[in-house]
Amino acid sequence: MTTHKPAPDWYAPFAAYDKTAYFHNIHPVEWRAQLQSSSGGRLFHIKYYGELFNWEVKQEPRHLELHEKHYGKNFNGLITNTDEAPELIYAVDISTGEEILLFDGARQGHDNYFCNEWTPEQLNNRPITRTYTDAAGNSIFEIVLHAFFNIDYEDELDTFLNEDGELRLITGEKTDLAHLQRNGFDAFAIDAYTEQGEFVSIHSAELA
Repeated sequence: MTTHKPAPDWYAPFAAYDKTAYFHNIHPVEWRAQLQSSSGGRLFHIKYYGELFNWEVKQEPRHLELHEKHYGKNFNGLITNTDEAPELIYAVDISTGEEILLFDGARQGHDNYFCNEWTPEQLNNRPITRTYTDAAGNSIFEIVLHAFFNIDYEDELDTFLNEDGELRLITGEKTDLAHLQRNGFDAFAIDAYTEQGEFVSIHSAELA
């Protein structure tokens, strides 16, 4: 099974596409994959730096049903930044302990490539001390990643070139069109599934 977009570089070694249930209704601008560790493991704990963002939902059937559809019955909040620094999220293989970066709110996506500047203190002082559990107490999940590419970098290439005609990120690092088309996503999401197959949304970021 393939998706519409090539895998972002970081996720390519950890991407699996064979579980049909996770690949319905893929958007034309979306890349999607199930996470698989180097040893083939697909069950993970989620460790992170950040806070859980929650909000009040109207206690009416229509609102509750819509919220459950988009975020899951056991939604416990989206992992987001703190007042001090951007979020940092890892998956940990429950069998081998291998840690795989799921999302770095300071380094990944369009805005971090071209807009956001972070201090060394913000980048380096993000201890991964929290473990995610859903509202039912589950902490072991299969993981599905979603990256969205609404920016047509080829069509808008001129707007990203500097005065020397070069493609450079805000860090000064030189890049190219193909790299942006794989890695310059403008939205990202992480969904988790319990061993019973119950879905919960754990992260969603707008990056442009």
